[in-house]
Amino acid sequence: MAKMSSETIEIRRNDPAALADFAALNLYWIERMHTVEASDQEMADNPEAYTHGRNSIFSLHISGKTAGVCALKEDSDGQFELTKMAVSADFQGRGLGKKLMEIVEAYARDDMELAKIYLLSNTKNEAAIRLYKREGWSVMFEGPHPTYERCDIGMEKIL
Repeated sequence: MAKMSSETIEIRRNDPAALADFAALNLYWIERMHTVEASDQEMADNPEAYTHGRNSIFSLHISGKTAGVCALKEDSDGQFELTKMAVSADFQGRGLGKKLMEIVEAYARDDMELAKIYLLSNTKNEAAIRLYKREGWSVMFEGPHPTYERCDIGMEKIL
């Protein structure tokens, strides 16, 4: 557990009780900024898939509420993507996105012994892109993605 101000943050990995919040928090921000794609609906309908095999969902809990979520998911090429990061509107502005990213990166590096991970995003998510760049992520590509309509930037982090 980590402390921020006077609140205790509990970090959980693959907590079945957090699956519904994982789906809801992600759908909330996608619906506000973008259009829900088929893969998003699949995530919402089947969030436990993000805990199968070598995949993981990380959740941060403050005062019994799910404050933020993020997944580390293996793709069809055996690479790992930091994906589906969302922070509840009630907890934004507290650095929880950065905290989630650090947790996922440390797990990928220390527990899974991965050399790098990647993420896919959209340049409309300006605050997120600034955070990624500030935290050492580098741009792999910009422009349309062949699979995801809203994705127009890919980044990677050497661990």
